[in-house]
Amino acid sequence: MIRIAIVEDHADELAGFVRDLQPEDDIEMVATAATAAEALRLFPPAEPQIVIVDLVLPDSTGTALITELRTRMPEASFMVVSAYEDYERIYSAILAGAVGYLGKVYVEGGLAQAIREAAAGGSPMSSPIARKVLQAFRTVVRSDMPVGKLSQRELEILHILATGRSYKDIASSLFISVETVRTHIRNIYRKLHVHSWTEINMTHLYRSGENSK
Repeated sequence: MIRIAIVEDHADELAGFVRDLQPEDDIEMVATAATAAEALRLFPPAEPQIVIVDLVLPDSTGTALITELRTRMPEASFMVVSAYEDYERIYSAILAGAVGYLGKVYVEGGLAQAIREAAAGGSPMSSPIARKVLQAFRTVVRSDMPVGKLSQRELEILHILATGRSYKDIASSLFISVETVRTHIRNIYRKLHVHSWTEINMTHLYRSGENSK
């Protein structure tokens, strides 16, 4: 039995999720919440295996909630179900710890299978979202750059930098100092054989995502 919890502030959408999942014999809903505060109070004692998170909540963001719940529920897996599909939100959620990301427009009828996939160790994503993630990883640097030499943390910083965030924002997102960010970026430039961000061949993917918000 897969134990799940859902945080969703729209009552009709939450009811739709519950209705879709009730017939599934291998899925048990152990808690629901409409706010981050409720989720923080109700979810840890309920011990769900999978937590489904909306990104926009009345009292917080889904990304911040995932970050907080991961410290209290390290064994749980988190999956975003959101109407927002811009790259910055997708990557921020993944960075916070989400193992999957589904667009609400595509989730109808497929939520149960996505839950099973996440419980089995997979990373369920709606096809358009998966395409954006793959495009971003393919185009964040030139094809001739030795990206394989970058550490996981350097890759994280590279992709956050691609969204246009400041060094201070990056430091806050990763819970490190600004000087540590600068050190990582110097290492990134050295490993990629460039001297500045302008030498890295970015697409307009990120700006177009921001303009569509």
